[in-house]
Amino acid sequence: MIRALTYLVVGWVLIAVGGGLADVFMITVMLPATSVVLLTHIAFSRTMPLPMGLALAVSFGYLEDLHQGAPVGVLTLAFALAFLALSWAAERIAVSGWPTRMLTAFFSVVLVDLLTAGILVALADPLGLRREAMWVALWDARWHCIATALVAPPIWTLFERLFSLLKIEEPRTPDGPSPLGARR
Repeated sequence: MIRALTYLVVGWVLIAVGGGLADVFMITVMLPATSVVLLTHIAFSRTMPLPMGLALAVSFGYLEDLHQGAPVGVLTLAFALAFLALSWAAERIAVSGWPTRMLTAFFSVVLVDLLTAGILVALADPLGLRREAMWVALWDARWHCIATALVAPPIWTLFERLFSLLKIEEPRTPDGPSPLGARR
Protein backbone atom coordinates (compact mmCIF):
# COMPACT_ATOMS: atom_id res chain seq x y z
CA MET A 1 0.00 0.00 0.00
CA ILE A 2 2.91 2.36 0.75
CA ARG A 3 4.29 1.67 -2.72
CA ALA A 4 0.95 2.61 -4.31
CA LEU A 5 0.69 5.76 -2.22
CA THR A 6 4.24 6.73 -3.20
CA TYR A 7 3.39 6.28 -6.88
CA LEU A 8 0.25 8.38 -6.49
CA VAL A 9 1.78 11.28 -4.55
CA VAL A 10 5.00 11.58 -6.55
CA GLY A 11 3.09 11.02 -9.81
CA TRP A 12 0.70 13.84 -8.97
CA VAL A 13 3.64 16.13 -8.16
CA LEU A 14 5.30 15.25 -11.51
CA ILE A 15 2.06 16.05 -13.38
CA ALA A 16 1.74 19.40 -11.59
CA VAL A 17 5.41 20.35 -11.91
CA GLY A 18 5.48 19.53 -15.63
CA GLY A 19 2.50 21.76 -16.36
CA GLY A 20 3.72 24.50 -14.04
CA LEU A 21 7.19 24.65 -15.55
CA ALA A 22 5.72 24.74 -19.05
CA ASP A 23 3.77 27.87 -18.11
CA VAL A 24 6.79 29.49 -16.46
CA PHE A 25 9.09 28.82 -19.42
CA MET A 26 6.30 29.40 -21.99
CA ILE A 27 6.76 25.99 -23.58
CA THR A 28 4.02 25.46 -26.12
CA VAL A 29 4.97 22.08 -27.57
CA MET A 30 3.39 18.98 -26.16
CA LEU A 31 4.83 18.02 -22.80
CA PRO A 32 6.00 14.56 -21.75
CA ALA A 33 3.39 12.31 -20.19
CA THR A 34 5.07 11.55 -16.88
CA SER A 35 1.98 9.67 -15.74
CA VAL A 36 2.30 7.27 -18.69
CA VAL A 37 5.92 6.61 -17.70
CA LEU A 38 4.68 5.77 -14.21
CA LEU A 39 1.98 3.54 -15.66
CA THR A 40 4.65 1.73 -17.65
CA HIS A 41 6.87 1.44 -14.56
CA ILE A 42 4.02 -0.01 -12.51
CA ALA A 43 3.15 -2.56 -15.19
CA PHE A 44 6.69 -3.66 -16.02
CA SER A 45 8.06 -3.72 -12.47
CA ARG A 46 5.30 -6.26 -11.72
CA THR A 47 5.45 -5.52 -8.00
CA MET A 48 1.73 -4.85 -7.53
CA PRO A 49 -1.31 -7.02 -7.91
CA LEU A 50 -3.36 -6.29 -11.02
CA PRO A 51 -6.30 -4.66 -9.15
CA MET A 52 -3.98 -2.24 -7.31
CA GLY A 53 -2.17 -1.33 -10.52
CA LEU A 54 -5.48 -0.81 -12.28
CA ALA A 55 -6.67 1.43 -9.45
CA LEU A 56 -3.50 3.52 -9.88
CA ALA A 57 -4.06 3.67 -13.64
CA VAL A 58 -7.61 4.95 -13.10
CA SER A 59 -6.31 7.48 -10.55
CA PHE A 60 -3.63 8.79 -12.90
CA GLY A 61 -6.14 8.97 -15.74
CA TYR A 62 -8.52 10.96 -13.59
CA LEU A 63 -5.75 13.33 -12.47
CA GLU A 64 -4.77 13.84 -16.12
CA ASP A 65 -8.43 14.47 -17.03
CA LEU A 66 -8.59 17.20 -14.39
CA HIS A 67 -5.16 18.63 -15.24
CA GLN A 68 -5.69 18.76 -19.01
CA GLY A 69 -9.31 19.84 -18.93
CA ALA A 70 -10.38 16.82 -20.95
CA PRO A 71 -13.93 15.53 -20.66
CA VAL A 72 -13.83 13.64 -17.37
CA GLY A 73 -13.50 9.94 -17.98
CA VAL A 74 -11.76 9.99 -21.37
CA LEU A 75 -8.20 9.70 -20.08
CA THR A 76 -9.39 7.62 -17.15
CA LEU A 77 -10.70 4.98 -19.56
CA ALA A 78 -7.66 5.27 -21.84
CA PHE A 79 -5.24 4.80 -18.92
CA ALA A 80 -7.18 1.80 -17.59
CA LEU A 81 -7.24 0.06 -20.98
CA ALA A 82 -3.58 0.89 -21.60
CA PHE A 83 -2.60 -0.50 -18.20
CA LEU A 84 -4.35 -3.78 -18.95
CA ALA A 85 -2.48 -4.02 -22.27
CA LEU A 86 0.83 -3.09 -20.61
CA SER A 87 0.30 -5.67 -17.86
CA TRP A 88 -0.32 -8.30 -20.52
CA ALA A 89 2.87 -7.23 -22.33
CA ALA A 90 4.87 -7.20 -19.07
CA GLU A 91 4.16 -10.90 -18.68
CA ARG A 92 5.90 -11.52 -22.01
CA ILE A 93 8.58 -8.83 -22.38
CA ALA A 94 11.52 -8.04 -20.10
CA VAL A 95 12.45 -4.36 -19.78
CA SER A 96 15.91 -3.49 -18.48
CA GLY A 97 18.29 -0.69 -19.35
CA TRP A 98 17.47 2.80 -20.49
CA PRO A 99 17.04 2.08 -24.23
CA THR A 100 14.28 -0.45 -23.62
CA ARG A 101 12.69 1.80 -20.99
CA MET A 102 12.61 4.63 -23.53
CA LEU A 103 11.15 2.37 -26.20
CA THR A 104 8.55 0.94 -23.84
CA ALA A 105 7.50 4.42 -22.68
CA PHE A 106 7.31 5.55 -26.31
CA PHE A 107 4.97 2.72 -27.27
CA SER A 108 2.98 3.18 -24.06
CA VAL A 109 2.26 6.83 -24.80
CA VAL A 110 1.42 5.96 -28.41
CA LEU A 111 -1.08 3.44 -27.05
CA VAL A 112 -2.62 5.95 -24.63
CA ASP A 113 -2.82 8.63 -27.36
CA LEU A 114 -4.47 6.21 -29.81
CA LEU A 115 -6.95 5.06 -27.18
CA THR A 116 -7.72 8.66 -26.25
CA ALA A 117 -8.24 9.60 -29.90
CA GLY A 118 -10.47 6.57 -30.43
CA ILE A 119 -12.61 7.47 -27.42
CA LEU A 120 -12.88 11.10 -28.52
CA VAL A 121 -13.77 10.12 -32.10
CA ALA A 122 -16.48 7.82 -30.75
CA LEU A 123 -17.83 10.65 -28.58
CA ALA A 124 -17.28 13.48 -31.08
CA ASP A 125 -20.94 14.12 -31.85
CA PRO A 126 -22.21 14.23 -28.25
CA LEU A 127 -19.26 16.40 -27.20
CA GLY A 128 -19.53 18.70 -30.22
CA LEU A 129 -15.99 17.99 -31.43
CA ARG A 130 -14.78 18.03 -35.03
CA ARG A 131 -13.21 14.71 -36.00
CA GLU A 132 -10.84 16.35 -38.51
CA ALA A 133 -9.26 18.45 -35.77
CA MET A 134 -8.63 15.34 -33.68
CA TRP A 135 -6.70 13.64 -36.50
CA VAL A 136 -4.47 16.71 -36.85
CA ALA A 137 -3.88 16.74 -33.09
CA LEU A 138 -3.03 13.05 -33.17
CA TRP A 139 -0.34 13.69 -35.78
CA ASP A 140 1.08 16.50 -33.64
CA ALA A 141 1.29 14.07 -30.71
CA ARG A 142 4.51 12.65 -32.14
CA TRP A 143 6.41 15.33 -30.18
CA HIS A 144 4.54 14.24 -27.08
CA CYS A 145 5.71 10.66 -27.65
CA ILE A 146 9.33 11.66 -28.19
CA ALA A 147 9.37 13.89 -25.09
CA THR A 148 7.88 11.08 -23.02
CA ALA A 149 10.52 8.62 -24.22
CA LEU A 150 13.27 11.08 -23.27
CA VAL A 151 12.04 11.51 -19.68
CA ALA A 152 11.41 7.79 -19.11
CA PRO A 153 14.91 6.78 -17.88
CA PRO A 154 15.23 9.56 -15.26
CA ILE A 155 11.71 8.96 -13.94
CA TRP A 156 12.25 5.21 -13.86
CA THR A 157 15.53 5.71 -11.97
CA LEU A 158 13.86 8.21 -9.61
CA PHE A 159 11.33 5.60 -8.52
CA GLU A 160 13.89 2.82 -8.16
CA ARG A 161 16.03 5.05 -5.93
CA LEU A 162 13.03 6.43 -4.06
CA PHE A 163 11.79 2.92 -3.20
CA SER A 164 15.31 1.95 -2.16
CA LEU A 165 15.72 5.09 -0.04
CA LEU A 166 12.35 4.61 1.65
CA LYS A 167 13.19 0.92 2.12
CA ILE A 168 10.03 -0.16 0.37
CA GLU A 169 10.85 -3.69 -0.56
CA GLU A 170 9.41 -5.47 -3.52
CA PRO A 171 6.72 -7.92 -2.48
CA ARG A 172 7.39 -11.62 -2.79
CA THR A 173 6.45 -13.18 -6.09
CA PRO A 174 3.24 -15.24 -5.81
CA ASP A 175 3.61 -18.98 -6.23
CA GLY A 176 0.56 -19.50 -8.42
CA PRO A 177 -0.25 -18.26 -11.91
CA SER A 178 -0.93 -14.58 -12.39
CA PRO A 179 -4.40 -13.36 -13.39
CA LEU A 180 -3.06 -12.88 -16.91
CA GLY A 181 -2.05 -16.52 -17.33
CA ALA A 182 1.76 -16.44 -17.16
CA ARG A 183 3.76 -17.10 -14.00
CA ARG A 184 5.09 -14.05 -12.18
